[in-house]
Amino acid sequence: MKKTITIISACLLTVAFVAPAVAADKKKKAPIAVKVPKGIELTADQKTKLDALNKEFGPKLAECRKKAASIITADQKKARAEATKKAKADGKKGKELRAAVNTAVAITADQKAQQTECKKAMGALNKEVRTQFAALLTDEQKAKIKGGKKKNN
Repeated sequence: MKKTITIISACLLTVAFVAPAVAADKKKKAPIAVKVPKGIELTADQKTKLDALNKEFGPKLAECRKKAASIITADQKKARAEATKKAKADGKKGKELRAAVNTAVAITADQKAQQTECKKAMGALNKEVRTQFAALLTDEQKAKIKGGKKKNN
């Protein structure tokens, strides 16, 4: 009986120490800057370089997204969601849908300027990420990506 209690205690202590470490690993999932398209197999060296690329640009892109999301207030976001839902129900699409939503949501000139700045920064980061990712790939891998895009269109 004493041996059983000792074993159970040891198991409980092990779980108590291991569970927080496993949970911490799941929470610390780094933001991804590049998602590898299906059908592209990377070499070990390419995977290492891709990980470095994600470590460098993932947090920067996440910060940009966070900043962009904070520009518009909660009330404006709610109004935008309602306007989008109504415009879609009315059968509007594309430019017509965006125009209806933009008129429903009163965005200040300062907010528009901040959004423009965020879009430029995000575009520059995305361009740099795409350029560096393309540099990792072989010509054959690049052809597979281009071929996949043509098939999807």
